[in-house]
Amino acid sequence: MIEDSWEPTAEDIEWTKDHYERMQVGDTWGIADAVLVKEEDGFRITKATPSSILPLERIGKVCLEIGITLNADGVEVVDDPMQAAQDTAKQWVHEESGIPLVDFDLENAEWRELENGEWRVLVKHEDDEQELAPMDFHLIAGDELFFSMDGMNVLERGEIIEIADSGTMMKELEDASVVIMPSNWNGRAVPPHLRGLIFRTNERGDEEE
Repeated sequence: MIEDSWEPTAEDIEWTKDHYERMQVGDTWGIADAVLVKEEDGFRITKATPSSILPLERIGKVCLEIGITLNADGVEVVDDPMQAAQDTAKQWVHEESGIPLVDFDLENAEWRELENGEWRVLVKHEDDEQELAPMDFHLIAGDELFFSMDGMNVLERGEIIEIADSGTMMKELEDASVVIMPSNWNGRAVPPHLRGLIFRTNERGDEEE
């Protein structure tokens, strides 16, 4: 067995502490091929892979320094924790109406930045509303909706390489057929996970119509 002499730095401790404090009880955190849920006194590991053991041990050391728990009781060991978490998310329902959250209007989700810098996602179904943590919205909505902005989809790596190889990147940026997402778009703050990504806009399609 390989001995792990790793110890957390002050930066590791501060970052994790800040992340924990920004989360609300019940929020999901996907890290180290594992899924963690925030509880009143720390994190509970719900799903993990065999490769998660070492990084979770290190996260446990950080939690110890912060003074919170990392509970592994009842953890489910799976091959693909994200897929397992998505399958679980499909069973989530609105507390009052009982309507599955996957049946809410996910395409028109509203991203909100709170005063403390934390982000939330508001989804609606007729008169019902549900506020979600970004990770939970990702589990329910999937990659395509999570990585979209105003109906625009983010370019995949292969698409970006194709444009770069063709030498047309600057022209496409000038024509506004692609855009590198800034911190603010159309007068609104952009969620952090979308900033700096390249999107295909609707400009080209509008001109052709």
